[in-house]
Amino acid sequence: MKRVLYFLFVIVLITSCASTKENYTAVQLKKFNEIVEGKPFRIDSRKAFPRITAALNSLPANVLLPNGNTINMIDITGHGSVFKFNKDSITKGNLPYYGERQFAGNYNSTNIGIEFDAKITNYKTSKTKRDNHQIKFTIRDKNSNTESYDVTLVIYKNLKTKMDINSTHRFPIQYSGVITE
Repeated sequence: MKRVLYFLFVIVLITSCASTKENYTAVQLKKFNEIVEGKPFRIDSRKAFPRITAALNSLPANVLLPNGNTINMIDITGHGSVFKFNKDSITKGNLPYYGERQFAGNYNSTNIGIEFDAKITNYKTSKTKRDNHQIKFTIRDKNSNTESYDVTLVIYKNLKTKMDINSTHRFPIQYSGVITE
């Protein structure tokens, strides 16, 4: 009896661990290939994932965040979180920032988000292990002469994105979104 149960357990384990092949539409693959070739694209960010620090964790989330959000995952759908990318520049980058600043910002500044609109430097592109597209670059902040961002952008074949932003003045933050027309 024990052998039969052991055999069934092994069968269930093997079948449940089988990898699933992801299916992509022809439109998604065509758009993905255009992006790999260097065509311009736009990302609408949907979620922000700030780095949790002791100071951020001590804030009352129920007061500062809308219902359904947590300190480590914030829904930013509908906030106008746009990222327009050309091969050598960002034509528009406007993302809300949730997290902790490491250096003080400008006095009377109304800009508390991440904004960029400039040429990029240190541009590198590569494939990930699963043949997704990765872009790394550095860009300066639109409203600050001293702040810059190291950005790592991963574009998946289903046109979803993950963007990690490391700032010279703020703690890192990650955004997830989708490529739109």
